[in-house]
Amino acid sequence: MDLNYKYIQNDKPVLVMLHGLVSSLDTFIPLIPTLEKHFSLLLVDQRGHGNSKAVGFDYTAPAMAVDLKVLLDKLNIKKVILLGHSMGGRTALAFGQLYPEMIKKMIIEDMGIHQRQPRTPERDLEKNNIAKESTVDSLYFNSKDDIFKVISPLFSYAKDLLKTKVSEVDGKFKLSFWPHVSVLYGYQGNYTDLTSALTETTFPVLFLIADPEIGSAMTETCIEHVKTKVPRAQLFEIKKSWHNMHKTHPKEFCEAVIKFAEDKEL
Repeated sequence: MDLNYKYIQNDKPVLVMLHGLVSSLDTFIPLIPTLEKHFSLLLVDQRGHGNSKAVGFDYTAPAMAVDLKVLLDKLNIKKVILLGHSMGGRTALAFGQLYPEMIKKMIIEDMGIHQRQPRTPERDLEKNNIAKESTVDSLYFNSKDDIFKVISPLFSYAKDLLKTKVSEVDGKFKLSFWPHVSVLYGYQGNYTDLTSALTETTFPVLFLIADPEIGSAMTETCIEHVKTKVPRAQLFEIKKSWHNMHKTHPKEFCEAVIKFAEDKEL
């Protein structure tokens, strides 16, 4: 699997940044001027996101992690600080479980480590059928109404996605994510309990937590689970931030990432 990526290489430690669901490496572009002073940066479009191809029906966290390993080997990168936002955090966890020797430190942006959705053969079949029904041949549509017809059964916030994930290109309307991938990754990436990714490893790990009053994926249950199962983990809440804190509070986000990487107190 060839992943699209942006690599800004210097003599500093490599920070790999993995985006979340219905997103791409573009989400981290505004952070480059700040972070490149402290890191070599590898921004990655995960399988079926951004400019990386949608291949097959396997979007499990381990599958996405193996994709990343192939890319790191291609670039001859041996050790990384690995950051994952939301569902990208679950890819990061799976990577840490499979290849712990490659992790210098790990940063999880607003995502839990336990199983977040139940898995049964019936649910597998249901999600696969939904994915097949939402598969499209192209991300270019004649109208936003055509896009809405495809994504509205999948997302309660479809109208918001029309504002943030659709652009007009040469008289067509381009959706920035593959609908069937969002179905599969959102389900498959969540049904694995990834607690052992941290209980069976020793690398330092930081959880950046959004403000629960604004909107966080880290519930009290998620936080207590991390504290109980992974006592070495650092947890840091960015006040007044939303789940997408690298966009809502980029200054505070970058400061936390840099301090953790440099062993400074948060």
